[in-house]
Amino acid sequence: MKNFDHYGYKRKQGRWKRWFLGLIALGVIGSLAILLGTFRTSSVASNVEQPLSEAEMVALIPKGRELALAGDCFGCHSRPNGEMGAGGVAIATPFGTVYSTNITPDKTYGIGSYTRADFHRALKDGIGKGKGNLYPAMPFVFTHVTTPADLDALYAYMMSIPAMAVPNAKNSGVFELPVRPFMNFWALLNFPDRKVVEDPERSAAWNRGAYLVEGLAHCGACHSPRNVMMGVEFSKSLQGGFVDNMAIPDITAAALANHGYTLADLTQYLATGVSKEGTSFAGMNTVTHFSTSQMQAQDVKAIATYLLTDRKGKLLSADVLPMPINEVSKLMDKGELAQGRNLYMAACAACHGEDGYGIPHVAPALKGNAIVEMSNPETLIAVVLNGLETTTYSHAERMYAMPGFKDRLNAQEIADLLTWLRAEWGGESVAVSPKSIAVINP
Repeated sequence: MKNFDHYGYKRKQGRWKRWFLGLIALGVIGSLAILLGTFRTSSVASNVEQPLSEAEMVALIPKGRELALAGDCFGCHSRPNGEMGAGGVAIATPFGTVYSTNITPDKTYGIGSYTRADFHRALKDGIGKGKGNLYPAMPFVFTHVTTPADLDALYAYMMSIPAMAVPNAKNSGVFELPVRPFMNFWALLNFPDRKVVEDPERSAAWNRGAYLVEGLAHCGACHSPRNVMMGVEFSKSLQGGFVDNMAIPDITAAALANHGYTLADLTQYLATGVSKEGTSFAGMNTVTHFSTSQMQAQDVKAIATYLLTDRKGKLLSADVLPMPINEVSKLMDKGELAQGRNLYMAACAACHGEDGYGIPHVAPALKGNAIVEMSNPETLIAVVLNGLETTTYSHAERMYAMPGFKDRLNAQEIADLLTWLRAEWGGESVAVSPKSIAVINP
């Protein structure tokens, strides 16, 4: 009996070993299949293999220009004071730095050798000619929804701009390695087959706004959270993200309305970069400067319409004032508020005003400012620590440079200043901790 049990055990052990080795083999085969792109499918229309005629290309250029503006193509693919579309803009990721590429029709460094089908494949499938998988710094998970007709127009326009023989910058970190095939694993988990379907029950403006926001304009690329693989969490679309050490605001309809945005205010903000709720800066100023301030007015209003419409189809519009200081002060130590107020008067009031209304053409208002009202103070902390450069807007508007205070005030002083500022004009009753200052400014 002992021998029988012993041999029975051995036989069972052998079967488990074979099962285990079989699972490993299946895993290896499956991984190789993914690595080779076996499970990648293409959404490119079959008829795009046929080239567009010269006359068709010329006719599509004006429409393509508008689409390029909506996509902010040159905001990401043009260095400050650099050649338009020649690339070289650094995009930081936790895994290294990716540099935007040359998208001019130069045949050596740009996309001049791209056929119509190559262009569609890049924007629909995230696969570049001669490169293979594109890195998701290029927002193909959003441009994927663009119609073939619009991609044709965009292609015609991009092929019409001046060719720039500017070499592409070398990426750093993991992107220096031959990792493009491994993007097939990323795509399998983070590249859904998204579609923007027109809703006949909604207005033409809403439908147009939905198509732009969820597609070419790729608002969710910055304004949505990302997972550990840096994939967009589409289930939390537009609920706020984190880019360049700044918390990016929630721009869902309810959040925008709670910050006081009306349709007119949001349209003005996108068209000019300036509204009573604040001014665009950092990455958002790139958007308003290169993109929305130059787009057709009806498209800008369409984007604002879509963003301010809730899921039930109601266009939200509210002027929600922050909690008055006398109510907030009940929730915090009055001495802490007094210290913060004294710091504000000494360091900030000369430009932003004692009443927080700012100075036109010099400094934005802080009272009712959407960034001041954010529950997450990290963006405000980063601005106070590092300051801002002089920023120009459309219609000859500008805001002067703001100095950084990381070498002028200590962590406790900055925390006291921001605690008072957010309480006074942002309605935020939670004190800013000196530890949160130290995290951003170690």
